[in-house]
Amino acid sequence: IKTIAITRDAKYLATISDGKDQKVCIWKWTLAVDTPACTLDLNKEYGFQDNNYLIFNPTNNKELVSNSKTRAIYYSWYEEKNTLAHSAPLLTEKTFNKLVGKFSQSVFHLNLTQILSATMEGKLVVWDIHRPPPSATFLGFPYIKPCKLVHLQKEGITVLTTIDSYIVTGDIKGNIKFYDHTLSIVNWYSHFKLSPIRTLSFSKTPPSPSTEKSNYPPDCTLKGDLFIVRNFIISTSDATVYHLTADGTKLEKLFVEPKDAICAVACHPYQPLLAIGSFCGMIKVWDYESKTYLFSRVFEKGLGVQSLTYNPEGAILGAGFTEGTVYILNAMSLENEIAEPFRYSRSSVTHISFSHDSHYMATADVNYTVALYWVVVRHGQRVWEYLARLRSHRKSIRSLLFGVHLDSNEPRLLSLGRDRLLIEYNLLRTCKDHLEVLDIHRTDQGCYPTCMVWYPPLQGTLPAHLQQRLQSEAL
Repeated sequence: IKTIAITRDAKYLATISDGKDQKVCIWKWTLAVDTPACTLDLNKEYGFQDNNYLIFNPTNNKELVSNSKTRAIYYSWYEEKNTLAHSAPLLTEKTFNKLVGKFSQSVFHLNLTQILSATMEGKLVVWDIHRPPPSATFLGFPYIKPCKLVHLQKEGITVLTTIDSYIVTGDIKGNIKFYDHTLSIVNWYSHFKLSPIRTLSFSKTPPSPSTEKSNYPPDCTLKGDLFIVRNFIISTSDATVYHLTADGTKLEKLFVEPKDAICAVACHPYQPLLAIGSFCGMIKVWDYESKTYLFSRVFEKGLGVQSLTYNPEGAILGAGFTEGTVYILNAMSLENEIAEPFRYSRSSVTHISFSHDSHYMATADVNYTVALYWVVVRHGQRVWEYLARLRSHRKSIRSLLFGVHLDSNEPRLLSLGRDRLLIEYNLLRTCKDHLEVLDIHRTDQGCYPTCMVWYPPLQGTLPAHLQQRLQSEAL
């Protein structure tokens, strides 16, 4: 489902599918039925309905409007005939002898006899709805016809909606503007410096009348009346959600979500915590049992989170970034555990792994390089330091894994590459700037490996030397 709408009386749902061949369906969802009451296959010439916006006529459950970037589509539902008629006129530059622009959203005008379609050129296309009179002998289907092009503002309009007596727009500059039914500007919010507006959602509760304690701003008309409007929610393209209280013009940031792809997820070893990292440089930690957000951190621009791993004790969180930086963070606050992050990789850090005793940390990057860090005691304190790195593979590293020598309880480090090589490193003989290789195995002649994990320990059934041998071969 690409988009969904519901009537004000909550009796009907309308959906547009998200396939190549899009369908518009009307559902009598209060009835226990699995099929829609009416279906319309949209012509591909109309363009893809990809703006996630579909709306019912506020006073007529049988009329809807949606749009693609090139067409506004008006629907009229004839329930008794099980028919969903539609009208989708094609606009060109010759229609108004002016550039129209790409459509963003469409709504029914406050007068309900017209439809308004906003464009990314800051314009509004006004459509007349031609409905056949009830007394007509031949009941033709209603249709829409373009009647006017209004250059409303310079900025591209991303959101168009109506509330009470206002037509409201949000634009690519983060401005929110209010117009009356004649499309004359009444007031606007432009000083918040927001990112492009994605949605506006107004409160169900009407605004309170002005009193001596009220602090509503004046509007921009010659009369300078108080601008009294409902409180509303704003969401922006940088994945931030705000609440605006109209009385006093108070803007409150509710929450921020990742605005780019999430490529890193890490589970705490013993607490119900989930750390999520995004390319936008945000790390958020959630309690997945109570489903509550706990804390987050947004790193400076250019730092995209590529990998995350908790150490076995769950006290620290290793984070690898797209430009090669490695941070060691406090797991409960996301503050730096080291004075400066490590910057020894020249490319994106794709893997991070800790040894079972948290004495070592290893990273792998897209340049086929494994880097090793360890804990040393300086001035009576345990600190992390860089030890060595080695370009050990010829193709991308698919997995980086610490293990344990069963006879000595010393850590083992292995890397697995798309070059079909499984490499074990000699941590005991590794020294500053020299990462020693212990052994190299070819995993396969044809298939490319993608990951590896240790088989659970075998205990109590075999002699120790056989347990160690099977443990090694079971990797």
